[in-house]
Amino acid sequence: MLRVEPEIIRSYVASGEVQLAFHHVLDHGNASALAHRAAECAGAQDAFAFWRLHDLLFERQDQLWQADVAALAALAGETGVDTTAFTACMEDPASADKVTRMDQARRERGIRLRPSFDVNGQLVEGGIPYKAFQQVLAEAGAAPR
Repeated sequence: MLRVEPEIIRSYVASGEVQLAFHHVLDHGNASALAHRAAECAGAQDAFAFWRLHDLLFERQDQLWQADVAALAALAGETGVDTTAFTACMEDPASADKVTRMDQARRERGIRLRPSFDVNGQLVEGGIPYKAFQQVLAEAGAAPR
C-alpha cells in the first residue's frame, strides 16, 4: 500500500472522489496497541498528524517493540503535535477503547489480511498494484482526476 497510496491520494482522494480511512489491526501485542493509540492521539490534535505519525511509525517500526509512551511522544513531537496533550490522550482509556473497538469490528467482518480495502462493500485484500486499484475504483464509479 505504501507504494500505491500516494498515487491513489493524488488521483482520487485529493479531489474528494474517494475517502481513505484507516482501521486498526492489533495483532502484535502491546507494541501494536500502543502504536495504534499513538496515531489516534496525534490525529486527535490534527487529522493530518494521524497520517504523519502513521508513516513515521511505519518507517521506524523496528523501534516500536520496546517503545513506551515517552518514546512514542518523542516520535509524535517530530510530527508537530503537542506532546503534553498527546501524553494525556495516551493515558486516557478512551484511546485504547477506540482502537480495540475498531480492531474488533474488522475481525467481525472477517478481515484478516493487511492491507485490506472496502470499496463500497467489496473487500479487496492484499497489496495490489495501482492499475488494479484503478479498475476496482472504476467499477465502483470513481474516476481519477
